[in-house]
Amino acid sequence: MISNINSSNTIWRILYGMSLLAIGRREGITYFSGTVEAFYASLAPWLAFLLVDSLQIFFQPHKSIIVIKLLLSFCVLLLPPVISQVYAYKWGCMSFWLRYITAAMWCNWVMVLVPLVSVIFVLSLLPTLVSQSAVMKITFMAVVLYSVWIQWFVARIGLSVSGLRAAVLYATVLLANCALYGIVIFLSPHILLTDFLPPIGIPKK
Repeated sequence: MISNINSSNTIWRILYGMSLLAIGRREGITYFSGTVEAFYASLAPWLAFLLVDSLQIFFQPHKSIIVIKLLLSFCVLLLPPVISQVYAYKWGCMSFWLRYITAAMWCNWVMVLVPLVSVIFVLSLLPTLVSQSAVMKITFMAVVLYSVWIQWFVARIGLSVSGLRAAVLYATVLLANCALYGIVIFLSPHILLTDFLPPIGIPKK
């Protein structure tokens, strides 16, 4: 009974911390634990989704493509922890790293929800304009800019570094991701960039 109460409190603390960080409140970082167990817990949902996606191997004809995409997703998932740990060690802020990366992994869910909420918002308030590509492009760009901002903000607050260093960390992760995708597409010509793009919020001409 006590463990259930503690688990419930932990979940609410995480959700509250995410909501605070999502609106730019720096105290949101204090609602995350800086322990190895907390970090593993933040990884668990993403690993569960990868595990579910791996079941496609048994139902899809192009098994090699599915395996490549799963391995790529796994590498992309682990890039931020690896790269941020290197920078945290270099900048002398390793004592903040576990709490930061735990918060960053949980806040990735904000970047999943924001596109969905944005599209629903546009659909409900501007139904007659949804068919216009300009509106969807603006919505898409706003979501992209927000995603960049929240990752930069969590890095700056979580690691207690300057805005410039947070930008360097974000840019390094972004470049590493681009390099991974580039390598996969270059070595596997039958895989296109569009295979990795989410279906929501991509404007079409």
